[in-house]
Amino acid sequence: MKGFGKSLLFIMGGLAVAWMAGNLLLEVQLPDRSGRRDGFPDPMNPDLSLREVFDLLPDGGGEEIRVSLLDENSMGWVERWRLLAAARERLDIGYFILKQDIFGMAFLGHILHKAHEGLDIRILLDAMGTRMSRTLRGNDYLDTLVNTKKITVRIYRPLPFRYLDAFLTLNPAAIFVSNHDKILLADGMRGMIGGRNISSEYFTSPDDDPQVFRDTDILLVGPMTGERLETIFEAQYMGGEAHRVEREELDLKDSTDDLLLAYRVMDAWLRGGSIPSEIEERIQERDFPWLEELRDMPQLRGALVESEPERTSAEVRLVDSRCRLMEADDFITRSLIRLVRSAREEVFIQSPYLVLPEEAADILEEAAARGVKITVLTNSPLSSDNAMSQGVFLEQWPELLARVPGLRIYVAGDRHNLHSKLAVFDGRLALVGTYNLDPLSMALNSELVAAAWSSPLAGDLLQNRRGFIAEGSPLIYEYLIKRDAEGNPLRDDKGRAIVDFGPEDHIPPEEMKGALRYRKMFHWGWRLFKDSPLL
Repeated sequence: MKGFGKSLLFIMGGLAVAWMAGNLLLEVQLPDRSGRRDGFPDPMNPDLSLREVFDLLPDGGGEEIRVSLLDENSMGWVERWRLLAAARERLDIGYFILKQDIFGMAFLGHILHKAHEGLDIRILLDAMGTRMSRTLRGNDYLDTLVNTKKITVRIYRPLPFRYLDAFLTLNPAAIFVSNHDKILLADGMRGMIGGRNISSEYFTSPDDDPQVFRDTDILLVGPMTGERLETIFEAQYMGGEAHRVEREELDLKDSTDDLLLAYRVMDAWLRGGSIPSEIEERIQERDFPWLEELRDMPQLRGALVESEPERTSAEVRLVDSRCRLMEADDFITRSLIRLVRSAREEVFIQSPYLVLPEEAADILEEAAARGVKITVLTNSPLSSDNAMSQGVFLEQWPELLARVPGLRIYVAGDRHNLHSKLAVFDGRLALVGTYNLDPLSMALNSELVAAAWSSPLAGDLLQNRRGFIAEGSPLIYEYLIKRDAEGNPLRDDKGRAIVDFGPEDHIPPEEMKGALRYRKMFHWGWRLFKDSPLL
């Protein structure tokens, strides 16, 4: 027993030393955040106009660039294909999710094709979102890329390091901190950001699959914006949390033929021609499901020969929040606060998840009191891919409607996940990016948003959403609470807002089970969370 006590003390002492040493190394490993952006001179000044707040956003220099809005899934894929094809010198690519379906394989195949043309290519994949980095075949694909000597691949926060960081910081949330940016930048000039990752659910037409996502990207063309986008990419790519995939001395599985085969069949399908029999035979020999996957997506056939999306000129500023493992600085959230407070007419928000702390409700309530119309478009438990966030949403939405005069909440009524992350302020300022209204975006993950000063662009975003809302049930529903003749919310004997129309009125009970379980779990925990200083 005495020996056991000494051993236990020795182990605890060793862990304490390891913890202290690890924390020192962790601070060195994390990127320096000092001096990377200017703060607002008077963040609480309520008299700043929307334009004045926009001018205080970082960088941009007043440059007007060409901008294209990519609302259709097929167009989001085609424009990525065009962007890769047009690159002549270098590519910077960063994604949260990249799957091994026909889209992921063809995307990597196109990258490999460009490397053979002599381009220098840097790729950053998040370890949590990209399972390719954790599978045997996926590692073969990444090994094949880096063995070209023209491509470098880095994995952001591999899983063992996440668990180590959780131990060193005594913070379980460290496991989930991820690089949520989606960046495709060609030649430092043409870039694309937005909500889409690289997999079939983001690029298949909703008409071809009843469960794919509806999402939005934005295409940006301009030298200063490209330079800013490259800086944002490098902040994560060059940081200590990004670990390089090393070249193999002996490549046991060269996947070059597989990747180039995926590239060739996708390129043929997008151009609308017949797929050469030689390609079909090789795909069938290797037992890849790509031909069946493509035939299930007829709207993509020939899409590359169609006209490019309309472009407009806009002043654009890129606003980023880097991964926050050691500090909670969230520049996007702070910018959103100022923008809502400076709005005078209308705020329209679309977010896949709606999990708001108390301060956010206060800010929306203040805006509504000034006469600002506020509309939120989000998912219902039927369309959402996150039952946990829906559990909080079920607890929260009636009280939001009760507290914020004139607020209108619309939800998807089918299984198509509304994955776009965007906002429009006063019909003049449009935001498109990766930022969700949830704790992961507000407090942990890296996020990226393009803020565009453009009435035409803002108008297009609003027109598309209003047209969608106008479709009505069963595609879209408005959630309502009961009110008296003067419009005041009615409450039950426990003080809760009384629901007039909500999820239970359009979703079968069996589809609500997951969200309801989390709602019970969060019923008491929400009281703690809503007062957390996330903003």
